[in-house]
Amino acid sequence: MTEERRILLVRHPETEANVDGRFVGRGDAPFTERGRVQAELLTEAIVAFAPDAVWTSPLRRTRVVADAAAERLGLDPIVDERLTELDFGAAEGLTYEQTVECGIAFDFASADAPVAPGGESRRDIYERVAGALGEIVVPGQRAAIVTHGGVFRSAITHLLGLPLSAIWAFHIRNGSIADIRIVDGHGMLEEFRTLG
Repeated sequence: MTEERRILLVRHPETEANVDGRFVGRGDAPFTERGRVQAELLTEAIVAFAPDAVWTSPLRRTRVVADAAAERLGLDPIVDERLTELDFGAAEGLTYEQTVECGIAFDFASADAPVAPGGESRRDIYERVAGALGEIVVPGQRAAIVTHGGVFRSAITHLLGLPLSAIWAFHIRNGSIADIRIVDGHGMLEEFRTLG
């Protein structure tokens, strides 16, 4: 018997930190005007997907969309710390130029070294996201996940069965969604687009 599962990955709307080019992992930032429009469009997209569950990172930039969609659907959003953005360590809140001035070195090439001192590695975020997906992806059900760029990349890599190195192969813009269908353990990207 064929088992099908559907996942809608959603990256949060544009924030002022995104526009400023700041590394914001565990912190938060207000939406831009474009981000406020995207929040409405993303909420509509989740409602149209008609998930059985709406999962979200605990950070405000994801909760705004997840809470609005869940309310419309008559669901309680499920908040999961494992869906929080990559920890940028010493680079948190800084622009790339500021990290250069501070002498903070980045390592996006290594699977196991932190991307910045005190932060997480590519493997760290991949493994925590894979652990969350093990609970989220339920046979016969649809789930929407409102999260961040790093988690989105990790999830799409895991769900499509790609190698760990593929995490940085995707440019996930704010307001992006990916509809993934999993049939008998094989993940297929049904749709990928950016709203607003």
